[in-house]
Amino acid sequence: MKKILMAMYLIGGLAMLFSCNDDSSSYPTPSDIDNLKATPGPGQITLSWTTPADENLYYVQVEYSIEATGKSYRKQVSQYASELVIDNLLQKYGEIDFTVQVFNRGNTAGPSHQITAQAEKASPTFGTPVKLALDGKKIWTNAPFPTRPVTALVDGDITNFFHSQWQTTVAMPHYLVIDLGEEVSAIKFRSTNTNRLADSSWKTINLYTSDDYNPAQWFDGVKFINGDSVDISQAGTHKETTLTELPDGTSEVYNSEIIPLSKPSRYLWFEVTETTKGTSYFALGELEIYKCSMVVPE
Repeated sequence: MKKILMAMYLIGGLAMLFSCNDDSSSYPTPSDIDNLKATPGPGQITLSWTTPADENLYYVQVEYSIEATGKSYRKQVSQYASELVIDNLLQKYGEIDFTVQVFNRGNTAGPSHQITAQAEKASPTFGTPVKLALDGKKIWTNAPFPTRPVTALVDGDITNFFHSQWQTTVAMPHYLVIDLGEEVSAIKFRSTNTNRLADSSWKTINLYTSDDYNPAQWFDGVKFINGDSVDISQAGTHKETTLTELPDGTSEVYNSEIIPLSKPSRYLWFEVTETTKGTSYFALGELEIYKCSMVVPE
């Protein structure tokens, strides 16, 4: 009987000890955060703050609800974090109210803060790039050179290259217009410089798209047309982007990022405004173009 009583006293003493150690009142009041900010980004909002110098703060909790989806969220970060990225958001969700609150080790809440922000439009997502089978007979230029035709761009042989007109001066810009064979929503391209050290490659290019193209009206691949007399806006083109500092190295490859187009388009216009060696002509070994599926969240 005495042994049983002693065991009960021991268990009771341990319980009291653990109870005292878990008493939330034994922890200091959590120190507060300062300078709470909400910074919108594409499909996200970043909440940031300044953490206190002491360690009375154990974690920061963020609560918010999205009315459009009917879902509520609670997220926590440690005392060492000074920001929390809230992602998977859409601009169309509108303004979101966030409650940011500090806690100590005993889960005692400290001051809470309210802040409101709206995400920017979410960026599109892309599928795996698929190489397009380009027809060399459906590539046109305003500065053709008969012995180095545009068909060489898609023959798979870097030693057989395209060269724009150089024997007769054709004012920049020089153009390449390519029939992709189908409408695409996003593209990326891979260009390979020639294997000749002296050749000048493209350095700065503007990329345009159009719904159609009339070779007889523009560049039929036979006669050359000074680029400074060309107004391609009359062809219904839309400027998509400008790419700069393309490489100059012999046989060097340039891989573009995926370029989302303003709308699905079939024709791609490369406007070459500057070459790597400052010449009024350029050469290129190979050109590959890839289509990418694109999902626009909103």
